[in-house]
Amino acid sequence: MFKRWQNLGEILPDYLEKFVEDFGKKEEVLLEIEEFAKENKVPILLPSAASFLRFLVSLLRPKRVLEIGTGIGYSTLNIYYAYPEAEIITVDSNKKRALIAKEFFKKAGAKVELLEKDAFDVIRDFLSQGKTFDLIFIDSVKAEYPFFNYKVQALLSDGGVAVFDNVLFRGYVAGREFDKRYRRTVELLKLFLSQVKEYPAVKNYLFPVGDGLLVVLK
Repeated sequence: MFKRWQNLGEILPDYLEKFVEDFGKKEEVLLEIEEFAKENKVPILLPSAASFLRFLVSLLRPKRVLEIGTGIGYSTLNIYYAYPEAEIITVDSNKKRALIAKEFFKKAGAKVELLEKDAFDVIRDFLSQGKTFDLIFIDSVKAEYPFFNYKVQALLSDGGVAVFDNVLFRGYVAGREFDKRYRRTVELLKLFLSQVKEYPAVKNYLFPVGDGLLVVLK
């Protein structure tokens, strides 16, 4: 039985994620990252979410992209391959994983700027500099999403799109029973979703893809 996504994202059954993963051609570097993630138990974007992200980037053709939460570079390279002309800045304070991501970027020949800094500091600096982005992808600590919310929206260009990953958190946010150790994360994700829903300056769309994707359109 295919167990790669067990306890990582349980919204779509494993057999559907496996079917999505096997559909279509994938770049060699991405296959290598998937194997590395499997062997080292590193969480990466689920296949259905990766396909959705690539589709969205292909449609948007964003000039400037900001990613919060590089990990080992899997989602970054999915964005890059979907639209190589984009200027991509990705942020992660985990230096060990950032080093791995850099190696994969090098193998892919991808021009990506990786900032090994705290995301809040980077966002603050970009806001003070008046920088904006056409696409912002967020896949970081879920409990921090409510605190990213308005700052991320302020960084979006007019017509820009923000995508938040894991917003349904294994279905717990939607009412699935969960262990009490996840209570704070679930409560903060619910707070985040309620904030976005009530904010009048954006349109938002919630998709049960991967572990739950929220798409915010400014």
